[in-house]
Amino acid sequence: MDIKDLIKEKGVKNKLFDDWVGSASNALEVLGDSISNDDLKKILQSSSSLNVFNNMVRLVYLESKKPNISIKTFDKIKRYSQGLSYDGRAKNFTIKEYPLIEWFDSITVVSLWLEKNSLDADFVSIVDYIACSTEVVNLTSDDLELVNIVKGFLKDFGFEKSSVRS
Repeated sequence: MDIKDLIKEKGVKNKLFDDWVGSASNALEVLGDSISNDDLKKILQSSSSLNVFNNMVRLVYLESKKPNISIKTFDKIKRYSQGLSYDGRAKNFTIKEYPLIEWFDSITVVSLWLEKNSLDADFVSIVDYIACSTEVVNLTSDDLELVNIVKGFLKDFGFEKSSVRS
């Protein structure tokens, strides 16, 4: 994978270009075999900002350190972004399709909310929370952006599957 070419395709220029190259190179080194080059490329291409990219890499890395993960959370995100079921989800309600960029932005919104509230949550819990919000909203409206749905859910319901940050 030629990182510089991928970043050029994103249209990143100037000082930000070097920052992106540094973060992407670090991600390749740190994640190693935890994620395929194709999946890392998808994360890079679908990240709306360097902060979103770094957050996704952090979450994938933390998940890779857990023993016996049979289902990688990034695989769930790819399926959910296509409106497809995973582990029986969406049997009763349809998950609305949202592109990966909206999923990544929403994951970052939840991560920042958790941080602001001194809470932690597993990557998979964050993704399942977002998937749940798409199911519920799909019943009422299909015109909302995923980030706004997630912000509304956090405001109204908080995040149940979190723990106090130590």
